[in-house]
Amino acid sequence: MEFYADERVIVNPLRIKNWIISELETSLVLFYTGASRESARIIDEQTRNVERGRTTPIDAMLVLKEDAIRMKEAVLKGDFEQLASSMDRSWQAKKLTAETISNPKIERIFELAMDAGARAGKVSGAGGGGFIMFLVDPARRVEVIRTLNAVPEGQVMACHFTKRGTEGWRLD
Repeated sequence: MEFYADERVIVNPLRIKNWIISELETSLVLFYTGASRESARIIDEQTRNVERGRTTPIDAMLVLKEDAIRMKEAVLKGDFEQLASSMDRSWQAKKLTAETISNPKIERIFELAMDAGARAGKVSGAGGGGFIMFLVDPARRVEVIRTLNAVPEGQVMACHFTKRGTEGWRLD
């Protein structure tokens, strides 16, 4: 997705080889922290940091932008080492944009997942809770899932890629 100052958004589907999609899908573990986040509060904090001219959050946002491009290139090439490196750097940068992006519970979940074999992870959306996406070595996937399933109030969720875009459904 490309965003422009005049509010245009251009979506360019990535042409990813099937073997890369399969390996990436096998390498991802999606974990719901059990805590809903207050995204508006986090975004307000980020906005205040930028308005005050704080250089650390601004520099961190530039790193996030650079890493988004690096991650796209890594996925296109099937370079999972580069993907993990960029994802980790991006998570560290994201935490510098606002103090409420992470918390002790999230840091503990990261510690458990990394000790079990995750290569990198990143909280989705604004942060503070919600979902964490972990990139794992497929050979360590079961160990990471077993470890995360032991986290109280959290839950490993199934995820897979589709060419039709985001899909969701509700169980009644």
